[in-house]
Amino acid sequence: MSTTPVADPSPLYLRIANSVAARIVAGALHVGERLPSERQMAEELGASRMTARQALKHLERRGLVETRVGRGVFVAQPRIEQQLSTLTGFSDDMRRDGRIASSIVLEASVTPADKEAAAALGIAEGEPLHHLVRIRLADAQPVALERTEVPVALTPGLLQRADFATDSLYRVLRDEYDLHPAEAEQRLWSAHPDAASAAALGISPNTPVLMFTRRTADSGGRPLEFVRSVYRGDCFVMRVHLTLGKSP
Repeated sequence: MSTTPVADPSPLYLRIANSVAARIVAGALHVGERLPSERQMAEELGASRMTARQALKHLERRGLVETRVGRGVFVAQPRIEQQLSTLTGFSDDMRRDGRIASSIVLEASVTPADKEAAAALGIAEGEPLHHLVRIRLADAQPVALERTEVPVALTPGLLQRADFATDSLYRVLRDEYDLHPAEAEQRLWSAHPDAASAAALGISPNTPVLMFTRRTADSGGRPLEFVRSVYRGDCFVMRVHLTLGKSP
């Protein structure tokens, strides 16, 4: 593993980690490839095992490698980058990231709006909603569980208009109902999944996940959709563009 760090004032572990990261980004190290052990890395680079361990831990925190218990450290599948500054659907996000999007539909039914959905959509509690529950897959890997609700009054017959295992809800809203999602308010927090969500995503209930709620509206501010989602924390990185606010 010829990754001798060049002269750099940063700590040695960071120089080693950056050198390995550059090889991963350049494609010299491939997804699923096993990295040298701490001992091997230390011997090859003339560093201590503690320094090698720090470098590997740093790469793991960046999501570039993953530790498989009893097997070693491997190059990780790149995380899906999601922009939080623009409104896009899951299918569009995956297409932009060069992945193939698909879904497993767990439920497609009409249900009464609960208190949270009614408040988000500006309707009375109990009003009928199209209720769509899907496991979202990227390159056939489960990465998210989405519960989507759309008012029946706006979209009669929605669930019969498309196969939502492969089709985009936003495409159907635009093409079939002339409803154009234009803006959204989204909340995001970290949590542990409930047992059903963990099972659907194939993860342990102790695995951290990202929880989302999103209220989507058209250009006139009319609510179109309310989504409650569980995203695998090990599969996503969220990117936000910020500008400096004006001082009061």
